[in-house]
Amino acid sequence: LTMIIIQIITNYLLGVSLFLQVYDVNVVKRMRVDYLPLHTTTPVPVSCSKISGMLDVKKKAVLYGRIFIGKVTEELVSLKEIDEHNQVDVRIKVYIDYQNRVDTLCLGEYFGTLLNGKLMEDNPKLLDLIKAKIY
Repeated sequence: LTMIIIQIITNYLLGVSLFLQVYDVNVVKRMRVDYLPLHTTTPVPVSCSKISGMLDVKKKAVLYGRIFIGKVTEELVSLKEIDEHNQVDVRIKVYIDYQNRVDTLCLGEYFGTLLNGKLMEDNPKLLDLIKAKIY
């Protein structure tokens, strides 16, 4: 009888946990990426808004995977805004889809990080995670 009660409680808690994960508004569902091929040169810097319009050279990808998204989320949480006004020459634009919102992460090929239009400290680990999936 004790084992049955333990099993019922375990199944209930597991069900509640899965329900909360599915409906948690802060859980990343997927990541959509617009990006330029490696070592692409342009006559002028590419802004976060302009990369999506570069239809002749840009590529697209959708990134899934709970482990991968978990690693990226850890790095996103660690980003710190910096009070500078440097321009980022964007090569990768990531649309981070949550339940009720979409964040935008724009990255340069080697440096430069924007999150929702705000300049952030560079995070080489985050850049390498994304680049390893798309290139």
